[in-house]
Formats: sequence, C-alpha cells, structure tokens
Amino acid sequence: MNRLFFGLALSAVMISASVWAADNDDLWEMQTKMNMGMKVQAMTSKICLPKGEAYMPEKSPQEKNCEITDTKVIGNKTSWKIHCTGENAMEAAGEVTRTADELKGTIQMKMKDGNINQMISGKRIGTCQAK
Repeated sequence: MNRLFFGLALSAVMISASVWAADNDDLWEMQTKMNMGMKVQAMTSKICLPKGEAYMPEKSPQEKNCEITDTKVIGNKTSWKIHCTGENAMEAAGEVTRTADELKGTIQMKMKDGNINQMISGKRIGTCQAK
C-alpha cells in the first residue's frame, strides 16, 4: 500500500507538472484528501489541463502493473477504473466533474490491506501551457 498508494494518489491529480510556458490552457490548484480509517493530511499541487477538455486520468511510470480501463467522458464528467496486479494489487474507480472554474471528484480504492477513499477538488487559478 506504501509506494503504490501514494503514486496513485498523486497521479490521480498530476496530469502534467510542467506548466508555465505559453498561456493557452488552464492552471489548476488541486487538493486531494484521503480517508483510510485515519485522518491523512491533504495534498495540494498545481497542474496544467488543456483548456475546455475533460479531465483524463494518467498513471505514473512507477505503476508498471496498473492499467486504466473503462474511461468514459459524458459531458463534463469523466469516469474510469484502475486495475493493478502483483505485490500491490488493487482495484479502483474514479469520477471527476469539471466546470470552467471548478473540478470535483472521488476515487475509491480496494486493496488487500483495506479501502481508501479520495476526494479531489480543484479551482482554476490562471493560465499555462499543457504538454
């Protein structure tokens, strides 16, 4: 649950860390709160998302045994599933709704050591250049 857990937590909101070039896209301040039977401090990050496009989850390079499946975009809502095998096997499902200035969503993870729920929220704070 260790490295994989935090990798998934960060990758759920960090689509692109390299922002601040030209100013065509939206710079967001994202906050992820986790509930895993005890209070965990919220993580805050800034990410660049393509202007007007739906939120799309990406896995980080550390998640070699994970696959994102069943990605669906309906209007401004994106949903997906994650399946990981191996030592840190898990199943997860996520959903994010994005408006012009706000992003909210949840991710539910099921692992052998227990379940974790994440709440994602974000606000648009400026412009950037998405990769």
